[in-house]
Amino acid sequence: MGLEKELRKVALRIGLKEIRIVVYFYHLYYKFLYRKKWDQPVSFRGGRFLIGKDLSLFPAIRNGGFEELEIDSILPLIKAKDVVWDVGANVGIYSFLLSRAASQGYLIAFEPVPETQEKWRKNFHSNSLVNCTLEPIALSDKVGLARIRVNENAHGCDAIELENAMKDDVRGFIQIQTTTGDEFLRTASQGDPDVIKVDIEGHEPEFLRGCWTMLARRKPILMLEVNPTTWKTLERFAIWQGILEELFTLYGDGLWFEPKGKSRVSSVDVQKLGPHPYSLIFQSTST
Repeated sequence: MGLEKELRKVALRIGLKEIRIVVYFYHLYYKFLYRKKWDQPVSFRGGRFLIGKDLSLFPAIRNGGFEELEIDSILPLIKAKDVVWDVGANVGIYSFLLSRAASQGYLIAFEPVPETQEKWRKNFHSNSLVNCTLEPIALSDKVGLARIRVNENAHGCDAIELENAMKDDVRGFIQIQTTTGDEFLRTASQGDPDVIKVDIEGHEPEFLRGCWTMLARRKPILMLEVNPTTWKTLERFAIWQGILEELFTLYGDGLWFEPKGKSRVSSVDVQKLGPHPYSLIFQSTST
């Protein structure tokens, strides 16, 4: 598993997962390798998780290489009584780790896809979590309905449709409910979050816009994915550049994660990013 873990790191670093033929054989390999194991729980960092047939997440959890640097960096920042939001909770890997760190606090998970919600709930019960709730909605920049493309081989890649998507193409889409973080807080009994983890396949700018009033007021610890492979137009690159500049203005600097390691940065040029996911952790100096 150590070799597989290192090979995944190399594939991410050089962008192999964006080459269609490589992805095709990658999927074939893991479909064969785990053909009798998809329904088996997987152990990871003290928890047991039902993941299902997810060709991205399942291998990463089994080989132990899932976002090691990010997890080891965010968990020590969490205080026992913190309120935590897990935005894009998927099957609950981060929900488990974050709620365990905030053992006397509370975690709210946001996950809009029904099939994934069911796995989250099963993992919630199997790991005996008590300080969590699941909100079956997506946090965005408006209250209403949206469509999300569901990836049957990797639910962690389910992505909300952007306004310029083809409206007459309904294949692979389901309809979901959306709200904004600021609107959600109007009735949230736990109050402002102290910590937010957000990984929603390129929809992060819309989430941030929808809770900017709270962000500016509270400046919670914020961990977000920055994934250029989900940005399909020049407009999206510009939107991301703008929102990152606003975050750096608000927080000052952040901890930047890429396949080769982590560093502290005060700016990011999105035009220079490679074809793989990155992460950022922002923490206010007053937190």
